[in-house]
Amino acid sequence: MIITLVFNVIDLGDPKVTGLGDIVSYTFIPPSFSILFLAYLTAKNKWVLSLLFCAGLLLIEYGMIKSGYMHLNGWFFIYSIAVYFLVYAFVLPWHIAFIK
Repeated sequence: MIITLVFNVIDLGDPKVTGLGDIVSYTFIPPSFSILFLAYLTAKNKWVLSLLFCAGLLLIEYGMIKSGYMHLNGWFFIYSIAVYFLVYAFVLPWHIAFIK
């Protein structure tokens, strides 16, 4: 969210108007996926879950792009693959370990 807002690399819906879809896209989808991931995370299934959640988020992003709701401004879909994988394979497991 910080990357997209500060660097303006994507636009959701109408870039001049903040709508309900923007709010849902920023406030409910990422935290919901993260909480589900951490709830089912174990040492044995870390890599499988990371790949499944990355795939799920990539499908959502791809659907938003193809439907015309998300417009990329200097951001490439391949960047999303790398960011999602880093977050789900390394950042979130470290974060939950830090909290515990």
